[in-house]
Amino acid sequence: MSLLAFCFNASSQDDNEKEIFKRVRETLLYASYSPKNLNEQYSKDVYKKYMEDLDPFKRYFLKSDINEFKKHEGKMSDMLINEDVSFYHLTIDRLYKRISESEKYVNEIFKEPLSLNEDEYFLTDDKKRDFPANEKEAKDYWRKYIKYRVLQEIFNAQKQKDSVNDSIKISKLENKEKTKPQTKEEIEADAIKKVKENLGEYFRQVKLRKKSDLFSIFINAYTEVFDVHTTYFSPKDKDNFNSSMSGKIIGIGATLQDIKGYPTIKELVIGGPAWKSKEIEAGDKIIKVQQGKKGEPVSVVGMLLDDAIRLIRGEEKSTVVLTIEKKDGSTKNVTLVREEIEIQETFVRSAVITDEKGNKFGILYLPEFYVNLEGNSKGGRDCSDDIKREINELKKQGITGLIMDVRNNGGGSLSEVLDITGLFVGSGPVVQVKDSNGKIKVLETKEKEIVWDGPLVVMTNELSASASEILAGALQDYKRAVIVGPEQTYGKGTVQTIYPLDRFSMGDDKYGALKVTIQKFYRINGSSTQLRGVNSDIVIPDILTYSDIFEKSQKFALPWDQISTTQYTTWQGTPKIDYTYIKEKSKERLKGSSYISSIEAIGNWTKELDKIDKISLSYDKFMDEMEKRSQQGKKYEKDITFDAKIKVEAPSYELVKFKQDTVLKAKREDWYKGMKKDFNLRESINVLNDIIKK
Repeated sequence: MSLLAFCFNASSQDDNEKEIFKRVRETLLYASYSPKNLNEQYSKDVYKKYMEDLDPFKRYFLKSDINEFKKHEGKMSDMLINEDVSFYHLTIDRLYKRISESEKYVNEIFKEPLSLNEDEYFLTDDKKRDFPANEKEAKDYWRKYIKYRVLQEIFNAQKQKDSVNDSIKISKLENKEKTKPQTKEEIEADAIKKVKENLGEYFRQVKLRKKSDLFSIFINAYTEVFDVHTTYFSPKDKDNFNSSMSGKIIGIGATLQDIKGYPTIKELVIGGPAWKSKEIEAGDKIIKVQQGKKGEPVSVVGMLLDDAIRLIRGEEKSTVVLTIEKKDGSTKNVTLVREEIEIQETFVRSAVITDEKGNKFGILYLPEFYVNLEGNSKGGRDCSDDIKREINELKKQGITGLIMDVRNNGGGSLSEVLDITGLFVGSGPVVQVKDSNGKIKVLETKEKEIVWDGPLVVMTNELSASASEILAGALQDYKRAVIVGPEQTYGKGTVQTIYPLDRFSMGDDKYGALKVTIQKFYRINGSSTQLRGVNSDIVIPDILTYSDIFEKSQKFALPWDQISTTQYTTWQGTPKIDYTYIKEKSKERLKGSSYISSIEAIGNWTKELDKIDKISLSYDKFMDEMEKRSQQGKKYEKDITFDAKIKVEAPSYELVKFKQDTVLKAKREDWYKGMKKDFNLRESINVLNDIIKK
């Protein structure tokens, strides 16, 4: 009976995977902006992508495995056409086998003395290392990798030892009790123990992953060769994506982390069910989860954290019973009613900045363009409404200029970009979109009420992408704002939509969804932001400027092109920005800046470090190299330490919240602290003053 059940489940899973494969293929060919020919080249590209994603560090497979897999390189297209998932099962079964063997190698290595004085190297650049030819080479890789990790731990411990020694000197002066520092042998033994525990935990979690969870890697090799932003979401991934877009989840209001197999409370959301219970605190371990008061308790010890979280989440107003282990070892059952929890880090926040001359400015930080996916009747939030409210609050405090910070904002809802642009320019075109048939449509903001008509600066960086680039580009084209940031933003000029793969099914979601690129967007001046991004008016280099993170570095990114300009009227309000004057004044301030020189030096140093493909595993050589890097890093950190000479305060309405929500207060104060050291923010304030002065 057990054998029959296994065969039935395997067959059922196989059928489910084939159905997903089929629906992904049909959706790709029907909806994709730039469909691919399912030819031999596509097949080879998919194969290469899949193998790179399956074992990116060449940590598990042997050369013989790769030679066997390579026979299927030209058949990947046929697999998609015929819904053939046999190659997926071949590779995943082999992966699990090699993972088990790797764990065995690691355990054997830790049973032997670890010599840290041999003159050998560890290749840190995986692209320059081939797959092991046999088990001996595989074990040798793990031996070197373990030594590398142990030496890293020893170096970190040595730095802590230096700090302890400094503390002892101070203690002696103050006649306080001395703390005996660890010896070199003790530090080494602790480092080996720590690496052993970490790798043991790593293998435990890797082996917990279900085979079905890895199916996304196989599917996404096909989708991302179509386009880098075309992605398959499993049902679990789809839920997570929806939560990130809406900024809300249904749960108990707690952040969890996996500590040695126990889902452990990391932080409580003020006002959430767990916080209100007064029975749960940070550090508590969750042992069991029970659905409702009459449900069967399910042990979550040793379970993948994602799976444990899915058990804890559920329908709004439903009951969940948690068995908690307290720090003292005692256990208790806590009954909670699930509620809608807002993820505060998702939402826009604001502050009032006062410079040394007493001038007041407002700043809005928007992490992403979130939207209420359920409709306003469900109590969700749209970022355009939140921004409008924040601006009105800032205006009450007498600000004379506004900074919109979209640094690290990777995008979000296109409709929200339209509404936000309208808050600054009123009604009019914002962006043009072109579909796969070449049809161009101009998207306009219907917002008639201009909420802010004063001086405006938009701060961007290399990770400002998609919707952020639409906003920055539109405000630049309208000559409504000055863009302060690097030479260019990320360069994502494509539009995606979500296609549920179970949209014609009557049952539960078991197929997931496909995020498909369906359009390219263009600025109202006709230029695409694809690959080229948005160029800043005031260019300030960043450390990221010297990295290889842009869209243009992605192999399967769509190309840049241009269409005709649409009709629009530039900003006619007051003040009108004199860009020539603004740029000249900024150029004078930035000329010879030691901060910018240091950023450029750090960027070039980082690029040089990236070229280093190996490191010595000899104790003395390793420590010398790491110490050089550490000292150089400290020097650069000191060189870019900056005082913006500003005062930062919370808007009045938020001060009231701080009295109850101490967590929110602490997070905001940390944000304020960072702003006081922010060179780009200081220059943005200078730009606002220049606009006002002119």
